[in-house]
Amino acid sequence: MLRKSLLPTLILCSQLGLSGCAFVYDVQQDAAQRQCEKLMDWNERKTCLQQNKTTYEQYEKQREDLRTKGTEKK
Repeated sequence: MLRKSLLPTLILCSQLGLSGCAFVYDVQQDAAQRQCEKLMDWNERKTCLQQNKTTYEQYEKQREDLRTKGTEKK
């Protein structure tokens, strides 16, 4: 469910470029965290929070790593 809400933000980020993307990412992460906190089951909540704790800098590094891996294969 949370991954579905993250997809539009990631698409928006790719269209906006890096200038406003960190802000949009942070807003989406805050929203995802609030959704996690609504979960009643502690294990589900913990897993959800763990999945949504990536900082924008970590996200960008992972994205760049994937991009370079993709170009190395060609």
